[in-house]
Amino acid sequence: MDNSATKLTKEDITREAAKLYLADKAYLVLLGREQPAKLRQVSKAVNLPEATPKLIRSVMLESDRFEMTDRRWAPSIRWSDTRRPFERVLADVLVSAGVPVSLDLLAAELGQRFDRPAEAYKEVLPRILTRGENFYDSGALGYGLSEWLLEPSSDEEADVIFDNYLSQRQVDEYSEICGEGKWDADNIADSAAAILKKCKKPVPVKILALIAWRALKTDFHPIDFYAQLVSDDRILLLSDQKAYPVSAEKQFTAALSKIAEEVAALPADEEDELEGPVNLTDTDKEEIIKLILAKDSASAEDLIEQVLEVSPDEGAYAGAYEQVKDALAADDRVMWLGGTRYSKKEEFPDEVQLMPTSLEVPPTPPYETPEGEVFDQELEVEGFEGDLKAEIYDPLVEDVTDEDPSLTNYQPNGDSQRCVLKYHHKVEGTFPLCQINPDFFGPEPAIIPITLIDEGKRKSAYVNNELRLIFGLKDFYKDITEVSGAAFYIEKTAKPGEFRYRYDGEVDEQLAIDVGRSLELLDVRNDFESRDMPIFDVITSILGQHGQGMTFAQLVNEVNIVKRTTRLVIASILSSYHCFHTRGKSGLWQLDAKKITQGFTKTKRKYITKN
Repeated sequence: MDNSATKLTKEDITREAAKLYLADKAYLVLLGREQPAKLRQVSKAVNLPEATPKLIRSVMLESDRFEMTDRRWAPSIRWSDTRRPFERVLADVLVSAGVPVSLDLLAAELGQRFDRPAEAYKEVLPRILTRGENFYDSGALGYGLSEWLLEPSSDEEADVIFDNYLSQRQVDEYSEICGEGKWDADNIADSAAAILKKCKKPVPVKILALIAWRALKTDFHPIDFYAQLVSDDRILLLSDQKAYPVSAEKQFTAALSKIAEEVAALPADEEDELEGPVNLTDTDKEEIIKLILAKDSASAEDLIEQVLEVSPDEGAYAGAYEQVKDALAADDRVMWLGGTRYSKKEEFPDEVQLMPTSLEVPPTPPYETPEGEVFDQELEVEGFEGDLKAEIYDPLVEDVTDEDPSLTNYQPNGDSQRCVLKYHHKVEGTFPLCQINPDFFGPEPAIIPITLIDEGKRKSAYVNNELRLIFGLKDFYKDITEVSGAAFYIEKTAKPGEFRYRYDGEVDEQLAIDVGRSLELLDVRNDFESRDMPIFDVITSILGQHGQGMTFAQLVNEVNIVKRTTRLVIASILSSYHCFHTRGKSGLWQLDAKKITQGFTKTKRKYITKN
């Protein structure tokens, strides 16, 4: 005989025994449960590292002992023909279990099968199980099937073999490979374990019992013999009524590891086809909500995998997610945090739902002098000079209430966002979302609660997508000495909804304003407030103090410390007067004081907005 063929046959036998070993464990987990169990519940209860949920699913699908409904598992007897005789149903439960079953478990399973209270069966089952020849009472172990026992019906072995439906050929085979052994009526398990260890393959329980009967004769007691085999931890009994030495478990677990690898390699769509679509039950929904309420936040991916046992890479996931999303949207105990994250319902502080007055950038009306000259007229973007057409969408130029989110030149999304702080936001403890890529926090929902951490600080903050502001940063700004221009970073952490605030003293030159410069701007503001003057005069005053020129962002920032003014009005003023120009290729804006009297550039009149 070819050695490889022999080896393969032995391997196949071991694989089948290993799957039966796993199926037996799974069946005893499910027996009597009030509700069908999820796959991971079965896996956890089976408690074999090698038995992955996918492997258990594969084994249960191959066995007619199990039935799947709504991707949950239960003994298939619950869906068997209701016209079958009661005792046949009872026998099938025991055949599937393969070992004696307690009265409580039998009553619970039959209660599920016939939709009656388990207590009713606890009363009637003892009478049914003891009145005939089909069942036997094994005391504390529960009830078993008489067909598992060897009944010595005669002193002649041939008669016992015939009456117990054994094969003489099989009896002779096992007698040869196992031997007779030494049997002690008071220590049946010791003798049985010794014989099983000696045999090179599993032994049918009845044949093992026959070998014992030969030696013990009148001291052989069928129920006691079987009970000792079931109860001893050196003996492994499978539901096919074959006995193994407990060392066989190592072979089984090794085989299960290999099978698990094979099952893991199966395409996900094949598994989905077998299991069908996900049906979210009310029980599932409540379990999901319970998990959310117990945590700061939870992702739909984790919730669906934990409760519905569907992974994001499975075809059924999309349908499961839609059901979960709709169910959670309709429940007022939880709220959506954006993306796929959820948390318990939170009442947001009033202050994170209102725009601080100091941050509003109101429209700047045209300023008309007594002589009829009009300043501060806003132009259409087409009338802007040079790079201003693009610079008005620079996040450092834009600000809350003065932005165009659809055209903003956001920084790339990633695990970190660079944030440059302006004076008004430092005062209010806020930050404008025009400097944050919309996908970093997510554009929805309207308010997203987040947690910011920094060297021991752990503070709640709020991203208000409607007001386009982050609230709750005042404690993090306390260590910043710059009036404007401090550059800090918001970085994602491994925990969803949690971010790290990092400030290393970096200053952005375009928006940098130190204490000395702020005092100079304060003088300009006092001058502006003390007399009636247009924004045009504010710009000429500021540019006059910066002889080397200023970037557009720098100018907008300083003008806004004097007077909140839109970037479009400032760009319009720079584009409309002869006295403003850019210096060479630097792009810096400068003031030519000699040309102030030349006034408005006539060619720009056609671009003046009509409002």
